[in-house]
Formats: sequence, C-alpha cells, structure tokens
Amino acid sequence: MNGYSLENPFSRSFIISGGIFILIVAASLSFVVSPLTVLLPFAGAALLWVVFHYPIATLGAVLAFIPVDYMAIELGKFFGLPYMTVVSVCDKEVPLLLLAFILGWRNGFKPFAPDWFLLACFTIAVVHTVFDGTLVGLWGDFNFILPYFVGRVTLLTQKQELLWAKCAVWIAAVLSLLGLVEVFILGETPRTLLYLATGGEADAGGLSGAFHGTGFTGLREAATMVGPPSFGALCMVALIIWWVYCRNPLPAGMIAVGLICSVTRSAWLGTVVAISVLAFTMDQKKRLFLYATLALALFAASIPVLGLSDYLLSTKTGQDTSAESHRHDILAGLQYASDHPFGSGNSKLSPTTFRQDSNATLFETTYPQLAAEYGIVAALFFVAFWFSALYVAWRKHSELGYVAAGILVGTGLVMVVTLPFADRRLACWALLPIGLAVRPFGSMVKRETA
Repeated sequence: MNGYSLENPFSRSFIISGGIFILIVAASLSFVVSPLTVLLPFAGAALLWVVFHYPIATLGAVLAFIPVDYMAIELGKFFGLPYMTVVSVCDKEVPLLLLAFILGWRNGFKPFAPDWFLLACFTIAVVHTVFDGTLVGLWGDFNFILPYFVGRVTLLTQKQELLWAKCAVWIAAVLSLLGLVEVFILGETPRTLLYLATGGEADAGGLSGAFHGTGFTGLREAATMVGPPSFGALCMVALIIWWVYCRNPLPAGMIAVGLICSVTRSAWLGTVVAISVLAFTMDQKKRLFLYATLALALFAASIPVLGLSDYLLSTKTGQDTSAESHRHDILAGLQYASDHPFGSGNSKLSPTTFRQDSNATLFETTYPQLAAEYGIVAALFFVAFWFSALYVAWRKHSELGYVAAGILVGTGLVMVVTLPFADRRLACWALLPIGLAVRPFGSMVKRETA
C-alpha cells in the first residue's frame, strides 16, 4: 500500500539479537548448572516444533533409527555417556507419543473392532496391575500399543507409503550384511565385552544361549538388535514388505542371508507361511515358485558355511534342547493359566520382572504368558484383536493391507514360541503397518485425496 511494506525493517535484526541473547544466557548458565540442564528445554522445544510441523518425516526418521537404537544406546553406555536411558526413551517413545496426539488431532480417530478388543485386553491388564503388578511390567507387555495407535491415526499418500516400504527393505538389507562382519570376522568377544559392561545378555562364560544353539558352534546373527530372535523377526517383517512392494531381488537376497544367519526357526517358519499365503492371495504363484527355489538353494549352500548340519539333525531327531524348552514353556504356561484362570499379575511373571529377578517365572510363549499374567479372558481378547485385525487388513485388498496381513500371520506364528514384542523396537516395525491398515473403509477417503 502506497509503495510501503508492512514488514518491520528491524524484525530480522531483532530475531538475530534474540538468538544471540539466548546463546549468551545459555553459556552463562552452563557455568552454574549442568550444560544438559540448560540445553534440555531448548531440545524439547525444538523436538516439539519439528514433530508438529513435520510429523510424517519425524515418524520416518524414528522408524529408520529404531533398528540401530539398541546398539547405539549400549555403545553410549559403554563409553560412559550420561543419561543414555533417557535418550533411549526420547528417541522412540516421546516422539511416538507426540505423534499420536498430533496426528490423532489432525486426522481423527474412529474406534474399530480390533481397537475395542485390544482396549478390553489392556483394561483387564491395568486392573491387574493396580492390585498386583508394576507399571514397568505393564509397559513391557503392552509397549506395542503406542506404535499401533500411531499407525491408526496416520494417513500416508501412495508416494509416502512406497518410500516407507523401500527404506524399510534397504535398512534391513544393509543391517543384514553388516551383521555378517560380527558373525564371520569379529566373533562374539566384542559383543560379550559390551554386554558385560552394560548389563546385557552375557556373563563370564560369554553371550547368553540365545546367541547359540544345540549342535551349532557358530554365532547367530543379531546385527544391531538385542539378540538373534529379534533380528530374525525384523528380517521376516522386511521380507514381507519386500514381497508386496518391491521386485528388486538384491535386497531380498541380502535380508534372506541375515534371516538364515540369525538361525531363528520361528522367523523362518513365519516368513515361509506369510509369504506363501500372500503369494496365493495376490495370485503370484509363479513368483513364489521361483523365489522358493532360490531360497532353498541359498539355504542349502549356507548349511556347510554356517555349520548347520548338526543343528538341523538335532532339530529333526528331537534332541534340540531349545525346541524342548519351547514345548515345556507352552505346556507349563497353559497349565499355569488353567490353575490360575484370572491371572497372577506381572509382579512375578513378566519378561521385565524376569530380567531383574532370575527367580521370577517366565513362559517364553506369548499367549500362555498373557493368560498367566492377566487371565484367560485377557489372552482371548488379545487373540480376538489379532484375528480381527487380520480380517480387516485382508478385506482391504491393497498393498498396505497385504503387508499388514502378512505381518499378522508371521508374527502370530512367532508368538507361539517366543515373546517378540518384549523388544519394543521390533514392536514398532511390526505394529505400525498393522495400525496403518486397520482403518474403517470410510476413513480412507482422505488418504486417497491427499
């Protein structure tokens, strides 16, 4: 108007001066209090700003970092960096919690059948925890709810969805190759020293039994995850994503090598069943035959390289102590649930309690473990959640729906013999795509027009 700008000519100078003033104040305070105390409010404000303005990019960054988060935190502890536990929470749970609120406020949330079943299961668990349990144990058992809910309130465009899938596949592929360095070159000594220093799964005799197997003298691959079972399940999820979204065989081969070297039979079985089901559903039988042949050839070639002959023989003859332990846990868990139909709480039974107290009871099988902790009804609600989510994802007839269905099938089998979601990092990769797919059909309109 009249050739004059309404912009204040001193605004830029004011912003620069304000920034310099803040830096001077922060530097002055750093001589009085800890620098971390000074920087924490600024870091928190910056995190809020980034999450609010770039929620999808933030979600992608969190998911990309999660597979290496455990090793990064353990190395930080090893080198004496302070507050690494706080950092571990702030790079996963805090951003996910903020994303849940922000995306829920922007996109809305309409409860669906799987949500009600999960809410019923969680409510029973909360009531149990009030009378006989700990919040830490409750969080350890239900940490998967947060990434599931973030998925439920997130809307992705086709371009964003494809980018997420490709990044997930290549991240798992690169980690699979990097993990081979430990298996074939470094050996278990570096990880043993790291775990002894940080309180991980190791003792004076070496790494825990999870890194070995009956008849297997080598080291099972764990890459940057807490252990081989978690890494094997991560490879399973990545291969399911690859089958639906990708055609490049290179990353699939890299991930398959990692899956084989993890020597995790539950993940092997889950991958085979999930991809077979998807191949028949998506009418890709010829592709299934081709890749099944290649996978069998790769597996056969790995037997002498990894020294799997005795391991496979012990599995076939029923002499594997790990398989016997799984059978014992399943039967013992079912018997315990039968004797305690209303559950005994998580104060003596949860995986978190077991890590802190070796005298606590733990059944390494998800369904009986939930029944033992929170009662048979809670376990039935969890199973209902799983199957109802599978039904909803299956009916979508979309790439995202197929991925979610495959993950539900694969992890559903893995949970029979282990507790995969005790690793909250794995839970993020598995449950977020399930949440993305489990949306009422009417809510997909916004996604298609985004």
